[in-house]
Amino acid sequence: MGFAAAKAAVVAALHEGNFEHEARAVLAEKNLLAVGDVDANEVASLVLKTRSEDYGESPHHWDESVVVHTFRPTVREERWYIKVYFVESSRNDRKAMFISVHRTGN
Repeated sequence: MGFAAAKAAVVAALHEGNFEHEARAVLAEKNLLAVGDVDANEVASLVLKTRSEDYGESPHHWDESVVVHTFRPTVREERWYIKVYFVESSRNDRKAMFISVHRTGN
């Protein structure tokens, strides 16, 4: 998909409300979007501020055919970590699945 397409797709999914969250044990620490500490517009803004050198792709650990997109923007001297992938939805489009949305502390 590449940086520009992934960035546009994630922002569109956030603006359309076409996203969910991957279940995980430490949801409150690792996914601030899922617990409501940040909202979709805030996350979209963070993704839009990501530079190409702060983006990466990797296979998902439980299914290597799924591409995980990682955005690491720095905003107001805070580094963020946003990890997301896409799945087919019942509407025959792609739904964003967020794994992580949190500050890194660096």
